[in-house]
Amino acid sequence: MESIICPGCDKPIRVPVEVLGQRAQCPFCKCHFEAPVRGPDGALTAPRLTRRNPFAASRTFGPGLGLLFVGLLGTVSNGVQVGRAYSDPAKFAEETREFFERAQLPDPERTVKWMPIARVGFLGLSALVAAGGVAMLARRMHGLAMLASVGALFLVTDCCCVLGFPVGAWSLYVLRDPAVQAQFRRAATEMPPA
Repeated sequence: MESIICPGCDKPIRVPVEVLGQRAQCPFCKCHFEAPVRGPDGALTAPRLTRRNPFAASRTFGPGLGLLFVGLLGTVSNGVQVGRAYSDPAKFAEETREFFERAQLPDPERTVKWMPIARVGFLGLSALVAAGGVAMLARRMHGLAMLASVGALFLVTDCCCVLGFPVGAWSLYVLRDPAVQAQFRRAATEMPPA
């Protein structure tokens, strides 16, 4: 086994002697590289990167994309529901009362009164989650990304609740990593002055 430095993530890895000169893959960042060979002087040449894993460069890509997706899905879903409730309040009230009657639930009037208002709140929360996803993808505004991650945990309308909780928890886990926080700080110092 030969010890080399991965050209993709700069971590030390061990490569079997029989792999020298052939294509190999880093166990950490999953990039592909051409393993070094022994030169005439007995020293190893530098490994040559052949294909980088696009997700390895940033731990924020996956959860940021998830936040963006959940936020946009919630924005569309809640936007449609808000539009329906406010465009024809009588039809919304009738459908809500029928649903409560079929499900044998008490007091539909409270839902008729407060559901449109709650949907507007969830619409705003969904927009916040989408904005946090964009911030996370750009590695800018760490506070907004954290707030959006917490917000995703509370998107409890329609199908967003199924996706929002795991995506929010995943992004919170990633955002608490000191290395990721350093990426946000580094990106903030590189921003051109306004």
